[in-house]
Amino acid sequence: LKTTIMRFKIIFLIFLFGLTSCEVSPVDTDDPNYVFDGRGGIKCKANGELLLPKVSLNGTGAEMDLDFISWDNEDFMSLYFRDGGDSPDFISQSIQIRINDVLPESINVGDIYILENETDSAFGQYRINSINYNYSTNDQQTGELEILYHDLDNRILGGTFEFDAVDENGTIVEIREGEFDMSY
Repeated sequence: LKTTIMRFKIIFLIFLFGLTSCEVSPVDTDDPNYVFDGRGGIKCKANGELLLPKVSLNGTGAEMDLDFISWDNEDFMSLYFRDGGDSPDFISQSIQIRINDVLPESINVGDIYILENETDSAFGQYRINSINYNYSTNDQQTGELEILYHDLDNRILGGTFEFDAVDENGTIVEIREGEFDMSY
């Protein structure tokens, strides 16, 4: 019995350590003293509701990702995160932004990417409790992503984003105050 209790305590402590070590410092690009270090994470508001990356319970960290991908003769940047929602309903929401035809070495501070439709050079998507993205930018509902910081040697990218995304019924979700400071 003592061995079982001791094992439980050790597992519990490892679990707590895993949860606290996965937290990221909050990104705040409006703060003139903010230092980009790749640990600020990502956040935005969807129709005024703050979205933050959900912390995974399996110890893999927050559900967010910034990748540069070369696949099927295409090079693109993918920025993604998922918010697990608050109790009691835990409604899952996620954001994905894709910038086509870009490599890390081609991105410069001050670059602005217009988020339009999937066939253009960049687009933004919003999903709520679905396996498919329900809302997406298009030719009328657009937005932008601006690069505020890029450290190519240390693979850190930071910036801001905002966009309007629309579903098939014409309902618009406003994604605002998006900020990110992430490693890739």
